[in-house]
Amino acid sequence: MREYLELTDGICIEAYPKSEQPEKIDTDHIALDTTGVYLQMSNKRLRKESTISEEDKALINLFLEYAHRLIEASDTILADSRMFLAPIPIRNGLAYTGTSGFRNPTLGIYIEWWRNHKCAWTEDNNGTPQPIYYIAGSPLSGCNSCAYVTPDGKGKSISVPHFSIVWRSFAEINAHYTEAKQLYDAYTLAEVIEILFGA
Repeated sequence: MREYLELTDGICIEAYPKSEQPEKIDTDHIALDTTGVYLQMSNKRLRKESTISEEDKALINLFLEYAHRLIEASDTILADSRMFLAPIPIRNGLAYTGTSGFRNPTLGIYIEWWRNHKCAWTEDNNGTPQPIYYIAGSPLSGCNSCAYVTPDGKGKSISVPHFSIVWRSFAEINAHYTEAKQLYDAYTLAEVIEILFGA
């Protein structure tokens, strides 16, 4: 029997169950950090978050290099669950709650966010809209250090206004797919780029 991935707009696309299914589904919702990395309850120094692997850095660079072309191919990505669920190893997060609610974003989550939320875009120095790809800041003060990607694949830091709208909209889309990310097969980002662009 076929299985389907329901997008946030209600459209369903065929999904392909992983050969090994998880024994239980992990949840991912905004919650106070319990690791000591993002929230401390004493005078102890915060532990440093684990560093990003070289493999993940390369994947992030690949994502940035092709981000604008992937946006142009968004109809194709939103019609293929394996493209949609391709993991993107960007660690978005908030002070106090860490990466909870933002774990394991996928290509399709970014595409949906960019297509459906005006707050997912910011203006560069020339006033040209550019897509935000990195979200970090305080949910209380609104101070933030986000980043957008230029058409030539460069990441640029920016402090965005209305930060709560930015992080909440992304986390809401990400939460919608928490179960699907664990149940269904996905291409790698490199495979998506090969299929779409032959690169």
